Amino acid sequence: FDRDVEATPEPRSTNTMSAFTLSASHAVAKTAGLRAKTQAGSSVRRAVTTKAAVKVGDKAPDFALMGEGFEVTKLSDLKGSKVVLAFFPAAFSGDADGGCQCQLQALQSIAKTDGVKVLGICKDQPFAMGAWKQVQGIDCLSDWSLKTCEAYVGTLDFGEFLDGLDVSTDFKGYMASRRGCVVLDEDQKVIYSWNGMPDQLPDTTEIQAALGIGKTDFA
Repeated sequence: FDRDVEATPEPRSTNTMSAFTLSASHAVAKTAGLRAKTQAGSSVRRAVTTKAAVKVGDKAPDFALMGEGFEVTKLSDLKGSKVVLAFFPAAFSGDADGGCQCQLQALQSIAKTDGVKVLGICKDQPFAMGAWKQVQGIDCLSDWSLKTCEAYVGTLDFGEFLDGLDVSTDFKGYMASRRGCVVLDEDQKVIYSWNGMPDQLPDTTEIQAALGIGKTDFA
């Protein structure tokens, strides 16, 4: 499999989305208490400013981030193997059926069965990464400055997003990573890139296709 895959940040039509994406996205909305606010969510997405992200074919931006026990993981340490980088707004948000927990758990088979290195990345402090790893079974890294998140998938005003949906109050100004997923090849070139909003999820089958595992024919 040698076809690069690049997903766009805009949601696809329901007739092309996988069953996983549809059910998981619905669960995210339900879990967050947003089920009755679907139309409002569209206007909130338009109102929240985000930054650019990497594209297929780009060289992976360098990083050195701390994880559990303040252990540093560098991009250069990962060269020679395909890597999945899963970006999310916050640890311990959502549950097994939606949100960040669902996003990472959907990648567990790629990490454990297929042996591909999967790293979760968010703004939360290294103190939380150990506990979050115990929940997810996936190594997670702290990007406290959000520089890596900005470079790979973009950032957003998470507080403004939640305020706009009447989930939080006066939370505007709290920046976080967009939800996203980037796959790197052995030479650390981007071969898959997806980024979206907190109530969206990437399609796991597309991630598998970029890695050359699972379903690779979408015709």
